[in-house]
Amino acid sequence: MLMFRSRFFWRNLLSYAIVISLTTFVVSYLLTVRTEEFVKSDSKDMLLEKLTLIAPILKDRNRWHPDQLAELFESAAKNTDTRITVIDSSGHVLFESEVNHINFQNHIDRPEIAQSMNQPWGTAVRSSDTLKLPMLFVAKKITSGDDHVYLRFALPMSKLDKRLEDIRYVLGIGALVGMFVSLLIALFLAKRITRPISAITHVAEAISRGNYNARLRHLPKNELGTLGKAINRLAEAVQANISKREKMEQIRREFSSNVSHELKTPLTSIKGYVETLIEGGALDSKDDAKRFLKIIEANIERITSLVTDLLRLSTIEANQGLISLESVDWKPVISEVLMRQEINLKKKSIRFNLNAPDSISKVMGSRKAMTHILDNLLQNALNYTPEGGSITVGLTQKTSQVVLTVEDTGIGISKRDQSRIFERFYRVDSARSRDDGGTGLGLAIVKHLVIQIQGTINVQSELNKGSIFTVTLPTPQT
Repeated sequence: MLMFRSRFFWRNLLSYAIVISLTTFVVSYLLTVRTEEFVKSDSKDMLLEKLTLIAPILKDRNRWHPDQLAELFESAAKNTDTRITVIDSSGHVLFESEVNHINFQNHIDRPEIAQSMNQPWGTAVRSSDTLKLPMLFVAKKITSGDDHVYLRFALPMSKLDKRLEDIRYVLGIGALVGMFVSLLIALFLAKRITRPISAITHVAEAISRGNYNARLRHLPKNELGTLGKAINRLAEAVQANISKREKMEQIRREFSSNVSHELKTPLTSIKGYVETLIEGGALDSKDDAKRFLKIIEANIERITSLVTDLLRLSTIEANQGLISLESVDWKPVISEVLMRQEINLKKKSIRFNLNAPDSISKVMGSRKAMTHILDNLLQNALNYTPEGGSITVGLTQKTSQVVLTVEDTGIGISKRDQSRIFERFYRVDSARSRDDGGTGLGLAIVKHLVIQIQGTINVQSELNKGSIFTVTLPTPQT
């Protein structure tokens, strides 16, 4: 997996391991210290408890024979697994459970004895002068009338050490098990942290190599997830930008190709006829010369129209968003365009119908732009409507909009072509359009102008039945 090849993963895991090891060591050390203190305190309490049980016997020691007391203490020492010593008020040993006490030194200066003189009891951890072993001593002053003795219990430290060793063993096993479990948890956490980072790194590298389809999936709900989403959005933005650039480049190439083709055809025709006129061999009469000149003139007009439309479209795009909107009445615009197109309508015997109620509101737009829009739509309808057909221009009032429709009984547009008719140089019927003098830019100009005046345009059409172009513009706000 990529994650296990990540140096970040191993550094992260090593950091966890070091922290866990140090924590385990410190905790184990503190537990050991506290355990030793607890064992010593517990052993002292145990000796005090045993001492308290034996103490009443010494208070009534006068009732017992010395041999009976000795036998009783030896039995108690054996049963409690402790060393018992009885010391008189002057420090002489009266009884000792471990060794013969005949030649014992005076014990009055022993630390535990000295403490018990003025305190409820005395304790000490020291090496026994008699047994030469480290031991835990607990002593208590037992008063009986005017006299008193000292009762002392002792426990070899070796027994405490054995108990501590067992506890340390258990703590050590527990520490190892805890460390192992902690390392497993650290491995899980390192994987959980490293996995999204590795995925982000992998996707970022893929994007840097040009794979803009790379995306991050299953992101965590934290800062890394936020970073991953940001990278996804960045990739989408870059991909969209590149797609847009590629599309623009394709449009540029198609535009260059179309312009070249549109210019080449009439220029070739002009060149051919001019050469014929210069040579003069193929001319039979002045009528032929005039006919050639008319063809040359038509091709020049075609080039002029193309250049004019290109300049107009370029100007529209350059002035994107700069058209000032005002309140405009559609009806004078329709009258102006109709007057300009009247001759063309009559040439093809096309019936023109106008459905425009007087109550139609004004719209927010630009008279110049609206004139170009209607002029191009009407010219388009003329180009594709056969002789004897009809064209209808209508206005419809909606709540806060006015809808302009240009309907013809022409050849119609297929479903496949309807999505492309607003592209530059796109023609449903190229031969017919060129024969009618169309440049293939009219509807592209219409769409750009409609957008600039904040309107919408769409088309409905059926082959061999005709088309309806609809332009919707908002009415002025009151």
